[in-house]
Amino acid sequence: MTAHQPEWAQVEGDDSPAHALATDHGRFYSDPAGPGRLLVSVTNVLNQLAIDALAPAAAKVTAEWFAEHLPDALRAAADPGELAAFVRQAKAAYREQWEKRRELGSRVHRQARAVNLGAPIAPDPEAEPFVDSYRQWLADFGVDIERDVIAAECTMLHRDAGYAGTSDLWVRLRFDGPTSPLVPRYRPRSLPPDPLPTSSGLWLVDIKTSLKHPASTVWEDYPLQLAALRNAPVALVCPPQCRYGTAADCHEPDHEIPTPPFDGVAILNLRTTAYGFIPLPADEAAFAAFRGLQPVTDYVHHLDRRPFKPIQPPTLKEAS
Repeated sequence: MTAHQPEWAQVEGDDSPAHALATDHGRFYSDPAGPGRLLVSVTNVLNQLAIDALAPAAAKVTAEWFAEHLPDALRAAADPGELAAFVRQAKAAYREQWEKRRELGSRVHRQARAVNLGAPIAPDPEAEPFVDSYRQWLADFGVDIERDVIAAECTMLHRDAGYAGTSDLWVRLRFDGPTSPLVPRYRPRSLPPDPLPTSSGLWLVDIKTSLKHPASTVWEDYPLQLAALRNAPVALVCPPQCRYGTAADCHEPDHEIPTPPFDGVAILNLRTTAYGFIPLPADEAAFAAFRGLQPVTDYVHHLDRRPFKPIQPPTLKEAS
């Protein structure tokens, strides 16, 4: 924590995005050009968007955990105290499972970044299948890392709008035409074979990993996330001592570059045996939707619910 940061802001570890801060209200980013200025993270804002699939997914993990611990459940049912402890464990199961998946996703991102940099990759049997899928995508899309990868794990800021985020990949892609055919097994019958525009040029790509969902999965927050990054005017190319705040006043103007215009944006779903590259609109409507969530985020973060308790009825004094 630097002298300029509030007490509740803690610098995250080197495995986290550059300039990231953990706070009581989720992740924020420190603006190195403005000591003490915090920008809410894109994912923090998107946390205000209710995803329909989250509750069923949590229920599924909880039910699976309960089934695996059925003998313990039967024993606990006979003792109210033991039952309460068992229920607490069951309720925590999905969060523990999701944290493991999140941590695996972070490892895959680190491995993919090492591939982009040509750096050594530490053995990681769990992450390796996802990295193999990433290498397959590079090969299938004709990506030459030295020629085509422009940036990886890049912090992007929108100071006027008050948010920041980390983009996974800026990459030049080449396509045979203005649209590309969908993978046949994923194409709905109601759609034409090639409904998505694929302009050759610079693409903003976000990597997603999952052990459960198919490579065709798109959640409703994805276009908003990419629209926010696409519209951030500034990108940072800070050296490590500036990225992680280990040296005071080390940020220089040449650490910042204007965000280039992107010809396309997409998610790259990495799975253990496949990948799915899915162009998304991330257009003005998606950006407006993201910006609409920011006041909600600010309101929720500053709402003090402690005073809101039941009041006494006005007749209580008369009754006494």
